[in-house]
Amino acid sequence: MTTRALTIASIKMFVRNRQALFFTLIMPFIFIGIFGLIGFDRVPKIEIGIVQEASEKRVFSDALAKVPAFEINYGTEADERAMLAKGDRAVVLFVPAAVDAGTLQPGTTATITVLKNTAQEQQAQTAISIISQFLDQTTLQAVQAPKLFTLDIQDISAKKQKYIDFLLPGIVAMSIMQMSVFSVAFLFTDFKEKGILKRLIATPMKPYQFVVANVITRLLVALFQTAALLGAGSWIFGSHVYGAWWLIFLISFLGGIMFLALGFTISGLSKTVDAVPAIANLILFPMLFLSGIFFPTSTMPSWLQNVVEYLPLAPFAHAMREVVANGASIVDIQSDFLWILGWAVVLVTTAIFTFGFEEKRI
Repeated sequence: MTTRALTIASIKMFVRNRQALFFTLIMPFIFIGIFGLIGFDRVPKIEIGIVQEASEKRVFSDALAKVPAFEINYGTEADERAMLAKGDRAVVLFVPAAVDAGTLQPGTTATITVLKNTAQEQQAQTAISIISQFLDQTTLQAVQAPKLFTLDIQDISAKKQKYIDFLLPGIVAMSIMQMSVFSVAFLFTDFKEKGILKRLIATPMKPYQFVVANVITRLLVALFQTAALLGAGSWIFGSHVYGAWWLIFLISFLGGIMFLALGFTISGLSKTVDAVPAIANLILFPMLFLSGIFFPTSTMPSWLQNVVEYLPLAPFAHAMREVVANGASIVDIQSDFLWILGWAVVLVTTAIFTFGFEEKRI
């Protein structure tokens, strides 16, 4: 009964704390909104500059403009060279009038000069390759060469994933981490610094009951965060949840325990409230950007991938993403699952040895 009453009181305290609610719910929604609206999954177009000789028709350049990967810009030689020097063009083409108008006579040859931006080597080479294929096809049509090959294109229904599908599970993991660590570390360090925790020992309440009540409160908040963020992402951005909800909540629960233990450890190491953000950010900040929350870890150097996969947040975020975005089962994420459990055991053990109700225990 005591633990239950303390849990209810702890929930009320958490709900009435506007700062806690803002960083627990509103801040993750802001992250989702910002990155969701940016749309990193949209492929940027290749900027192509075209300098034309006098021509009434734009047969060639209009055909290039139909290529989805290209953004065609027309201008004078001086303007396009200036844009190329600024890095606003991948390539600039000098197109003869006869080529652009489609009036080149059979048996004659025209030269299309290409200025390539070496600072955008990959985009420039892609553009040149596409333009070369386009010119080859035009040549074959002009000489009426027989068609030797045909493409047999078959549509296969596949799961379409957007950047928001990648981002959302990572934001859920990040939010649970920050809520678990900061809410516990700040609260208990503040109580310890003011002597409140020491005075609680003198009450009929047992110390572990107060700790359990706060742990239960934050685990419930973690589950609510998971449901709210995934639900909002599905409603606003059309993301999908492919995995089982019971497994998603289980991952959130275990991740919450892992980072709550880290929060208690930081509280035990912090003698004052001012020390909490310094210690917490020193630990959390690297994980925030190295654990694949916003971008895949596959884009990192191989040596760095081998390091970050062992950080506590990395298996948590990966397991959440695999279940939410790919519908993975508990067998599919057993490696991440074991890492989460292993970190939970290590951090809980560390918390037991570092955390205390008195101001100076270590």
